[in-house]
Amino acid sequence: MSLKYMILGGLKESPAHGYGMVDLIYRDFFDQKPEVNSGQLYALLARMESDGLIERNVIHQEKAPSRKVISITPKGEEEFDAWLRSEAEEMEYIRYDFFSRYGFLYKVNHFSKLGVEEALAKVDQQIGRMEEKLENFYGAEEDMTQRGVDPFRILILQYGIEVQKTKLDWLKKLRQAVLQKNQR
Repeated sequence: MSLKYMILGGLKESPAHGYGMVDLIYRDFFDQKPEVNSGQLYALLARMESDGLIERNVIHQEKAPSRKVISITPKGEEEFDAWLRSEAEEMEYIRYDFFSRYGFLYKVNHFSKLGVEEALAKVDQQIGRMEEKLENFYGAEEDMTQRGVDPFRILILQYGIEVQKTKLDWLKKLRQAVLQKNQR
């Protein structure tokens, strides 16, 4: 997903400060915010400003330093609305990126070189991590529901919950396969 459109979408809802931009974009997803390189973020914001998509206004404060508030321009709203209505970024191509994005799978590829106890320890560690992540997602879902967050945003999180549950089920199958290999 393009960070540019995430920024424009967030700014359609509320102006923000540069350093608060990531918080604005990921506000509903608890502590699951990705790390965004601030240099890249500020370079993108500068480019978006020079393209006329956003504007910065200085807000003077009496007992604090002045702050720059970023807001979307009419041109930015037009571009965001055109992107939203387009088919851009909607195709999911058949790729095996799941393999490269989860390095543990490459290790599973070579489990036959490990002893059963070593392989089980690795699988159990992954199961623990997935269970912890799933609990965090459930906590975020409860928090979002209590705060009355937009139901579509809650559905996005529920998608993530289903993905985590599938990963956890697969890890349990992997654990069984490791145990079965030991019995041969």
